[in-house]
Amino acid sequence: MLLGLWVHPAMLGWLAAAGVPLLIHLLNRRRHREIEWAAMQYLLAAIRKNSRRLKIEQWLLLAVRTLLVVAIVAAVAEPVLERSGLLTRIGQPTHKVLVMDASYSMAYKPADRSRFDRAKQLAEQIVAESSQGDGFTLVLLADPPQVIVGTPSFAPTEFLGEIAALKITHGGADLAATLAKIEQILQAARREYPRLGQQQVFFLSDLGRTTWAPDATGAAVAEFRERSQRLGDAAVMTVIDLGQSAAENMAVEQLRLADPIVTVGQETQLAAEVRNFGRQPKSRQMLELLIDGRRAADRVIDLPPGGRVTVGFPHRFDAPGDHAVELRLAADLLDVDNHRYLALPVKDQIRVLCVDGRPSGGEFKSATDYLAVALSPAAGQQLRARVRPEVVSERALLDADLTHFDCVFLCDVAQFTDREARVLRSYLNWGGGLVFFLGPQVMADNYNRQLAHPTAEDHRVLPAQLLRPVEEAHYGLNPLQYRHPLVTAFRDQEQAGLLTTPVHKYFKLQVPEKSRAQVAVALDGGDPFIVEEPLGRGRSILVATTADATWTAMPMWPSYVPIVQELLMLATRGQIPEHNVLVGQTLGGLLPSASGQSVDIRLPAGETKRATVTGDGAERYWSFPDTATSGIFQAQGAARPANQATSESFAVNVNTVESDLTQVDAEELSRDVWPGVRYYHRTNWQNSDAAVDAEIVVRSRLHLWLLWLALALVVTESFLTWFTGRQAR
Repeated sequence: MLLGLWVHPAMLGWLAAAGVPLLIHLLNRRRHREIEWAAMQYLLAAIRKNSRRLKIEQWLLLAVRTLLVVAIVAAVAEPVLERSGLLTRIGQPTHKVLVMDASYSMAYKPADRSRFDRAKQLAEQIVAESSQGDGFTLVLLADPPQVIVGTPSFAPTEFLGEIAALKITHGGADLAATLAKIEQILQAARREYPRLGQQQVFFLSDLGRTTWAPDATGAAVAEFRERSQRLGDAAVMTVIDLGQSAAENMAVEQLRLADPIVTVGQETQLAAEVRNFGRQPKSRQMLELLIDGRRAADRVIDLPPGGRVTVGFPHRFDAPGDHAVELRLAADLLDVDNHRYLALPVKDQIRVLCVDGRPSGGEFKSATDYLAVALSPAAGQQLRARVRPEVVSERALLDADLTHFDCVFLCDVAQFTDREARVLRSYLNWGGGLVFFLGPQVMADNYNRQLAHPTAEDHRVLPAQLLRPVEEAHYGLNPLQYRHPLVTAFRDQEQAGLLTTPVHKYFKLQVPEKSRAQVAVALDGGDPFIVEEPLGRGRSILVATTADATWTAMPMWPSYVPIVQELLMLATRGQIPEHNVLVGQTLGGLLPSASGQSVDIRLPAGETKRATVTGDGAERYWSFPDTATSGIFQAQGAARPANQATSESFAVNVNTVESDLTQVDAEELSRDVWPGVRYYHRTNWQNSDAAVDAEIVVRSRLHLWLLWLALALVVTESFLTWFTGRQAR
């Protein structure tokens, strides 16, 4: 244990040299023989008078010479000074892991610099104050965590360059996953660099509650605490708190559309939700709506403490194509969450393909006649210009390029081939909407085998299986308390006739267990009538009866046109979310067959990166996971043919959970986060923006004092030698 108190313990072997002066002294004493000489009697008498003084001088000179050797050897061995409350024995080569919180709450700017800039400055100081021979690794506390330097670096200049190049993310942070990365790094360093006898972990964070005290299950909490305990035993952990306890913040939480599809000339409603996360009221805050970078509208709002305000913005788009919508709130100390983006594809018309499984030359005799009219109502009604239905026979399904259509209705189609089933699944993966109406020609076994087989989850097209046709005198509809968005518009609208819709015959449906399928409407007897499920990037809807009057009088009922329009809106609902994701989520889609072999992504900052393309033929997909910042992304070469554009827009937004700047205080950190874990908590710099003058890493200077002591002993020895010699003369 004593050897562990020195940087170079092997040098302590030279302490044996401290015995040389004593040995010389003893040898000199043996060299003299006492001979009686009369003339010396007088001299000895004089010496006896000063013998005590001479002995003291000789022993003092011996002690100085011995201590001089000890001081020089001890200085070369470099003793270690222990600083209690921060570090273990300082001076021994140390592996230092710097963990930088990169969640966007670190962009909070209480003074001239943000918390993240402050963290980078302190990290640079830790490196500058470390001893030569220390190794450094660097980890970003993010979601997911990022290992910037995974093996110990012994080149401080290069490591400082890595710190300077760090960029904050616009996402949150996963502390549990970060601790797992740190444990892996420490274990690998112990195996590969055994000379790094000590390990230290520095957390530079604002200690935001969303990161340090997230909601977790019992098993996850137990695993987190066990890992934290292992880290506390293996390394010295220091938390440098950069947060502020009374931080105020506002954020735009939501920007959404009332309708899933926007067409030219249609007035659409944009709804914004703004929240005040602070304790102080915010009055007369400016909220601006920008369309393609130009101001389109603005509002002045008042936000109560901890409150929300919803604001509506009506807007009419005059041109088709992708439009970038931005909602901008007046700047505060955390500007990242003051912006909300929406990538909005505006269409000239909603193109719908109606596949007729029972074509007929007579008026309103085929399976799709009533449906086509309901999709495009009579002249003079508002929806006529929006929807453009095109009717084809079931034999033409493979000839049609489904990517040109926003939704496909399939009415009383008898059966499907393997190839047709694959085409429909690819269309769902693309983000298209499918609506199936059944009928007398439907072969249930074929549907179940090709479209709804429970063991082929990745290839499933239908949200439910078909059992058998059921025929009774009359059935009514049950909206199931209007919980589903499909029938929300019918609430308190009894005159629409939804509840009294006559159904004479239908297919009994079976919804798979553990699926995302939902029953939107049921029959009075309890059987499912309309079932829907998100599949791939799109949505599939199954209606248990016909679209015409063969099995139901619904086409003649006043509820028919509204329910068909709601089916269309529900089927296409996934197209807007497909283009609007959160930070960290992957962008992607099915690559058009007519497009090139690559997709380039233009980031909000102007940088261009290449997306990953997988698959071949009609099943080529592109993906781009690098969405660490918020803003509008442009995918060049990924546009659908129906868009008539060379690129598609995607909006990436922050998750405003991180906008809550509430901290975990020191008591909660030790009681709830790391109970029983050894760590040190420092708050020296949390409110300061001046130059850092307090040391983070205190190096031992005892060896310097020993060298000064050796120099003083040399001077003392020289003086004593001169003094005793003069006395002898």
